[in-house]
Amino acid sequence: MPITEAAVQPILAKLGSARKITHRKMFGGIGIYCDGTFFAVIDDDHLYFKVDDINRSAYESLDMPQWIIKGQGPMPYYEVPLKVLEEPETLGQWIDDAVEVAKRKKK
Repeated sequence: MPITEAAVQPILAKLGSARKITHRKMFGGIGIYCDGTFFAVIDDDHLYFKVDDINRSAYESLDMPQWIIKGQGPMPYYEVPLKVLEEPETLGQWIDDAVEVAKRKKK
């Protein structure tokens, strides 16, 4: 899970412009939280949001890759498209959707 500050800081700034988020380093990557709910991860300088059957098609329709951890396989996260990162209103909705996925998984 290598990350570089030069890549991570702009990602965190864009997320912060859309919603109030917090983050912390974890396992060499960065975990992203909104209102205390873990919904995203930055790994290898890429941002991935949590998905399930309800929001997965938005990522797949844009051919976004799934997060794969070597030795563990695919995780329930997909990379966030650059065009979404560039639009704070759209990014906010995608954050909300990923947070809802995380909340559903907790139940």
